[in-house]
Amino acid sequence: MHILQMSIIELKGIIEDELESNPTIEEEQYSGPSLARPNDDENPNMESFLTKPPTLREHLLRQLMIEAKTPIYIEIGQEVIGNIDDDGYLKATAEEMAESLGKALDEVEAVIAMVQGFEPYGICSHDLRECLLLQLNAQGKKDSLCWKIIESYLPECGKKQFLNIAKTLGVSVEEVKDCIHKISGLEPKPGRKYQDSRNDQRIVPDIYIKKIDDEYNISTNQFDLRPLRVNSSYKDMLKDANCDQKTRDYINEKLKSANFLIKCIRERQETMQRIVEFLLREQAECIEKGRSYLRPLTFKDMAKAIGRHESTVSRAIANKYVDTPSGIYELREFFSRELVNNGNSRENGDTGHSATSVKLELKDMIDKENKTKPVSDQKLQKILEDKGIKISRRTIAKYREDLKILPSHLRKT
Repeated sequence: MHILQMSIIELKGIIEDELESNPTIEEEQYSGPSLARPNDDENPNMESFLTKPPTLREHLLRQLMIEAKTPIYIEIGQEVIGNIDDDGYLKATAEEMAESLGKALDEVEAVIAMVQGFEPYGICSHDLRECLLLQLNAQGKKDSLCWKIIESYLPECGKKQFLNIAKTLGVSVEEVKDCIHKISGLEPKPGRKYQDSRNDQRIVPDIYIKKIDDEYNISTNQFDLRPLRVNSSYKDMLKDANCDQKTRDYINEKLKSANFLIKCIRERQETMQRIVEFLLREQAECIEKGRSYLRPLTFKDMAKAIGRHESTVSRAIANKYVDTPSGIYELREFFSRELVNNGNSRENGDTGHSATSVKLELKDMIDKENKTKPVSDQKLQKILEDKGIKISRRTIAKYREDLKILPSHLRKT
């Protein structure tokens, strides 16, 4: 499971360590068809990756390995960290993760609380209020005036209702303003500072999808991850009657380690192959034409199709990329909940749209708008409904915020 969720760069580091310390294992030389890959003329060596600053996920996993009390906590912690978005917010509930992992709810909640104590402070929160409170708690300011304002009056802060807050709490307006000034210095997106380091890293696909004539061909990355094999000469040494017991024990130990690593990598590749084959069936139009053709798809759909647990699917796709005819995708991009007309259920005849594809549609519409007369959320709602996409204005506003797009009155130039 540990190898399954590694990125190809992380796995390559493990393999290089094994090649250096274990003489019984070696790389096969790839002799298959030539594969074109992006930035092939820029082929930095491994050292260039090691000098990159850690991603948010890497930073949190390092802390997990230090703080986790048991292997179960490590397993749950990996699941929790895998469900934290780029801004640092937890996008799955404790109940969902407990069900996915088959663990007790109180164990999952304990691990969430542990991760919430990691740096950067505010990480793994469910919403902005919790994010800010976690930061105050780390500063030793629990139950302070700032804490009370965030806990109970965050919406009023945004509306600048300072007098009402002051009256309710029995403090002066100046004290409220001073607290709000301090609150504005907190970080609303604790994962933000790690996004640049993530974007600077070279993307290395695990899988390539090439269209040759009318057929799709799926290939594993043989450039960055060559197949491994056991050096047969060491097996032959064990057949030699003159080989002493100490040497035999050493060779057997190294052969066991080599075979185990090869087996784990093979299972990783087989799981990746099955995942991509499924995605090719379910998201063929997106793979051929681009992200705006993304269909709704869940981990549960895939888990059922390939006969694996949802948590296995979640780990398998983490930090993995596929090179397709329409561009390079992170595998997680192919999974998007279905947007329904009222956020709860789908009406008869509605074919459904993925949240991701609707966000892309919104972004495209706003990019093309007349900047002197920006399109309001109400107008965007009407345009989308005319296209058969039923969506509330509240959801449009949420998607705008996700895309970091201002409301129409602030977009006007």
